[in-house]
Amino acid sequence: AHLRPWSDADGCCFSASGGVKVCLHWSGEEERERCQTYTQGMLSAEEICIDLARRIGITPLCYSLFALYDTQSRVWLPPNHLFKISKDTNFNLLFRMRYYFRNWHGMNDKEPAVYRNVPRQSDSPDEKLQGGALLDKSSLEYLFEQGKFEFINDVASLKDLQTEQEIQRFKNESLGMAVLHLSHIAIKKGISLEEVARKYSFKECIPRSFYRQIQQNNYLTKFRMKNVFKKFVQRFQRHTVSTGKLTVQDVMYKYLATLEHLAPRFGSELFPVLSLETSSEGEKVQLYVNGGHSQLEHAHALLPKDQPVTHEVLVTGTTGIQWRPVPGEVGCCSGRSRNKELEPKGPTQPAERSELKWAHFCDFREITHIVVKDCRVSINRQDNKCLEVVLPSSESALSLVSLVDGYFRLTADSSHYLCHEVAPPRLVMSIMNGIHGPMQEEFVFAKLRREEQEEGLYIIRWSVLDFNRMILSVVKRSHQQAPGVQAALKYRQFRIQKKGNSFVLEGWDREFSTLRELLDVLKGCTLRSGEESFTVKRCCPPKPGEISDLLITRKVKDSTKQILNLTQLSFHQIRKNEITQRAHLGQGTRTNIYDGLLNICGTTGADDEAEYFSTEQNNNSREMHVVLKVLDPSHRDIALAFFETASLMSQVSHVHLAFVHGVCVRGSENIMVEEFVEHGPLDVLLRKEKGRVTVGWKITVAKQLASALSYLEDKNLVHGNVCAKNILLARKGLEDGSVPFVKLSDPGVSFTVLSREERVDRIPWIAPECVRDVGNLSTAADKWSFGTTLLEICFDADVPLKERTPSEHLGGEWAGGALGSPHPKPSQDSVICPGSEGSAGFEVGWGVQRRATELENKRRG
Repeated sequence: AHLRPWSDADGCCFSASGGVKVCLHWSGEEERERCQTYTQGMLSAEEICIDLARRIGITPLCYSLFALYDTQSRVWLPPNHLFKISKDTNFNLLFRMRYYFRNWHGMNDKEPAVYRNVPRQSDSPDEKLQGGALLDKSSLEYLFEQGKFEFINDVASLKDLQTEQEIQRFKNESLGMAVLHLSHIAIKKGISLEEVARKYSFKECIPRSFYRQIQQNNYLTKFRMKNVFKKFVQRFQRHTVSTGKLTVQDVMYKYLATLEHLAPRFGSELFPVLSLETSSEGEKVQLYVNGGHSQLEHAHALLPKDQPVTHEVLVTGTTGIQWRPVPGEVGCCSGRSRNKELEPKGPTQPAERSELKWAHFCDFREITHIVVKDCRVSINRQDNKCLEVVLPSSESALSLVSLVDGYFRLTADSSHYLCHEVAPPRLVMSIMNGIHGPMQEEFVFAKLRREEQEEGLYIIRWSVLDFNRMILSVVKRSHQQAPGVQAALKYRQFRIQKKGNSFVLEGWDREFSTLRELLDVLKGCTLRSGEESFTVKRCCPPKPGEISDLLITRKVKDSTKQILNLTQLSFHQIRKNEITQRAHLGQGTRTNIYDGLLNICGTTGADDEAEYFSTEQNNNSREMHVVLKVLDPSHRDIALAFFETASLMSQVSHVHLAFVHGVCVRGSENIMVEEFVEHGPLDVLLRKEKGRVTVGWKITVAKQLASALSYLEDKNLVHGNVCAKNILLARKGLEDGSVPFVKLSDPGVSFTVLSREERVDRIPWIAPECVRDVGNLSTAADKWSFGTTLLEICFDADVPLKERTPSEHLGGEWAGGALGSPHPKPSQDSVICPGSEGSAGFEVGWGVQRRATELENKRRG
């Protein structure tokens, strides 16, 4: 009998007729035909994956781990790839698990633990979270069959090994894998392992390279190996299988864990690239010259079709994105990377080229967006570092982008895509309608509890069981039983079924052509469930990076990632004789600001090619131009809060954050030493150049500011003083062919020590909840300030609501409500916010939880 999977993926189990034919590694418990053919219509790759997952029994939670592989072009297809199927169509595809996380089984203590998030049993931050299983039963079965196929088809090959010891170990492990393979059959069929071994040959369960070597052995060697395997099977049956200690799941776990050990590249993807460069924003050439194409793009366009491969890009679920030069190109291509810090270290001698180390570019959580054009791919990080590669074809470029995009959604943000060109159609629809993914009911209820106490709030999500069903969860609060006792929260769930191209609310016969149409009709309506009534009022959409079981956590025991230490002060102490105070520049909150020099002892002869936009400019010079922020001696009682700000800014590093060199104590004066940013505050330039600054210039500044704030938000840090006067211009960017470059200055004295009057003075930049109580300061407050600063930028530094007095503010919007329209007269090139009659209407919701995530949209836009 034969167990070996198809000898070649190409043409496996396919008939000669046309259509889209998809081969399966496993077709479900009923062992149906392992080939599905689609002969007509127009289908996306995502729709085919959903149909196959439904047939096999893979749940909506796990189907996002799977994708289609084109065996003819040998590339993975993005989920939005469209098949126009006719009698002339002929596609041969494989349905496979593409997104893989090593050690998902938890059997290797040396690798990161991998698990799904599970709901908290309480709101206590001290509660120890337990991880949930990554795979459902059918996904595990499918992965096991896929793993067997990979192993037998030499994902780990005998010919890759060098020493006799390695070869012998590989042979022993392979025979062990064959025993596990046969044990799985024995346990599932309820028969002995020995009986299975008599029916199936172990040679059908080992790698092809090992099988071919056995075939070359003489008869005596083959006979001896057969007897050795037979005795091993007998012992394993007697001591393990027959005792009932081994379950089907145990066998699959052990098989896949051993496969990871034998084949380190299992579950990873390697992309050969024709060109690779890494750069930061300050190092990039102008991106918008010559009709919007960078010089780099023009250079790439000249690459010949037969350009040799210069680098490799490796993508894995647990380590993210890595790259290295290919061995043959080290001598001539190692200079291609502009970022010397990321240049792979290691010898370049010919005999050792194969040992080149991988350079780590980023984890998926660090990515903001991806740009793809033909064969070119640009992957952008939060700190504005960029990896730009040219691949052999546009198909392989989309394959790389869809891989990174899928991993991002599984690990960072389940409701966002990084690139329009590979966006899954179902996700696009979900974003447009505020639909959550198929998360557990406990996460829905927990989210509704955290939201504002508002009647009619609802969450809509995809079902965890049915691919064509959505669940509408509507909340209300019961009548208050006693004064001071919070009313109990109640919610009910209503089903919405997708029937073909229409949507139907269960219990209502009316069909709607779009989900949006259905939700618009339901808004304000009352739905009954038994004796209870629930009014549908406002949708609660997904939030960026929201925690649920849709996200997969990879927990590293000894992470090298820097952890900010905010429990103790940490900054560089500067001696008083190292600074020179010069002209007075102005006043800040409880500080005086001076122009100054910082004398440093740098080594000469170092890298002369210091980049203009490095965080420490001219760090080989003995004198550095700086800004000195001197805390007024009369405010020595808040010196600790002043040091806290310096400590915070010293521990963060971002290209759009002004660098704090350290703190100097000079007698009774406490001085923060910050980098000098040449062209000063943004608001001054906007007023000076009023009417002459273009919309594109303003959008660039807004995106750079959003990038800095997003960086702080990802570290759960709050700036607390975002406004145009605290945005500094390192480059004006007003000339043709140039773009602006800004840096957000430090927030000054810590927000927590400001008096109520000082907080009122910061209206309209300060969020309403922070005027009443400094304890309400959160990342949501920075988003409010970001929105107000956007208005400043749009209207050339005209302060919103500047005509109002503090008492008018406190009696109006900042007592609860919405921020009204500032109604400045827009300049010719101003960005007009949505409003009536072309006015600049701008409304910000009062509730912290309701605040629009403009920051997220801007930094990812």
